[in-house]
Amino acid sequence: MAGPDASDVEVEEPGYEHDCSAQPVRNFELRLVASDIKYAGMGFGSYSNEPVLNIEFSETGYDKFAAVQKGRIGKKFAFCFEDKLLSTPVLNEYIYGRTAQVSGGYTIEEITELQSRMNKNTEISEEP
Repeated sequence: MAGPDASDVEVEEPGYEHDCSAQPVRNFELRLVASDIKYAGMGFGSYSNEPVLNIEFSETGYDKFAAVQKGRIGKKFAFCFEDKLLSTPVLNEYIYGRTAQVSGGYTIEEITELQSRMNKNTEISEEP
């Protein structure tokens, strides 16, 4: 997946207003919650060496992602986490495993922030 900042790009669907909390969920919206993410981490693209966000989905997260992929090669989709639009990446190819990579002009600081937010929300707190 590759995608510029969410505020820079319109998803090419009629009437889309970047509302990740609106109902019903549209077929081009990937709406994830903490339980959909097992891990998020920063990496670097193998060809571009640019900062990327590596995501490992839980089973339910991957099921949601698999549904959004259908018919979207070369098209944008809305990538939402906890009702907040993170980006509008283009799906470059079908992803068949539980891991994905989000790239597209992010800085190290932006990837670190996304990683921190996603991992913070996915941590399971243990009571003493």
